[in-house]
Amino acid sequence: MKSAAGTGTPHGVVDRPGPYCTIQDLGRTSGRRAGLAPGGAMDQRGYLWANRLLGNDPGAAALEVTLGGFALTFATETVVALTGADCAATLDGVETGAWRTIRARPAQVLRLAYSATGMRAYLAFPGGLDTDRAFGSASGVARDGLTGLLGRPLLEGEPLRWKDPLQACQSRYVPAHLVPKAGAEPPLVLPLIVGYEWPEFSDADRDLVFTAEWTVGPTSDRTAIRLEGPMLASGPKTLDSSPLVDGTVQVTGDSRPLVFMRDRPTIGGYPKLGGTDPIALDALAQVRPGSPVRFVRADPDALRLAMVRREEFFEMRWR
Repeated sequence: MKSAAGTGTPHGVVDRPGPYCTIQDLGRTSGRRAGLAPGGAMDQRGYLWANRLLGNDPGAAALEVTLGGFALTFATETVVALTGADCAATLDGVETGAWRTIRARPAQVLRLAYSATGMRAYLAFPGGLDTDRAFGSASGVARDGLTGLLGRPLLEGEPLRWKDPLQACQSRYVPAHLVPKAGAEPPLVLPLIVGYEWPEFSDADRDLVFTAEWTVGPTSDRTAIRLEGPMLASGPKTLDSSPLVDGTVQVTGDSRPLVFMRDRPTIGGYPKLGGTDPIALDALAQVRPGSPVRFVRADPDALRLAMVRREEFFEMRWR
């Protein structure tokens, strides 16, 4: 097994990891039979753009920095890419901007301030980070307790290596019209594809799902975004545990919905309203506690077409 820095001299050292910084990729699909969460970047749009800017494989391992407060000292000349939450990034005190590549020299320090808008920033490296993998993925899921960075966040002084530090890369940026508008036009609208248990909720509760304005709760995390609002008192009375996927909307014991995210469990036994689509989860991953959210009835065919177009754009292989 490789160390946190892979093998050899590190290409950079994490001086300050911030509140919660992990290595993520597109997540693991082959560990579900062992009860492992898929993990993966919470905002996959931001993550995919970071890798695209460097010409990386779409699934190359990158850093997910939650709420900023991060600093990295480079030990080699290189180019990195930064996307996601607005963290007022600076390189040796000079503002760099985001949604673009950043060229760095040895001993320079990249700092991300605490985010002004959004929740998560993504920092990609040439060729991707050189680190441990399990069940086909480098994604860290603390709850699963895997070894090394697969089972914990980064620490102060963490050495990092990336696979192709000398990779040539021109300066690139994401066109302004493609950069998500953080915090714009609240509330966030989530398309809901109703599931097989939907008919067992009362007419009043089914109406309430779409008419109420929900609020992102303070205990939301990588496992689930918990929504506060009116209680949904109906639903199936007899339940067996059934599989969960990213975006499953479940009504838990407090009679309020939650939306499962990337570190979700593999099965759940509470009533399920249905699910929302992966593209909507990207926006939800950047919404802060206290922000408003609404559900709308989804058009499954339109969502499927949007996913196909995104996978083609980012040249994603079927996983």
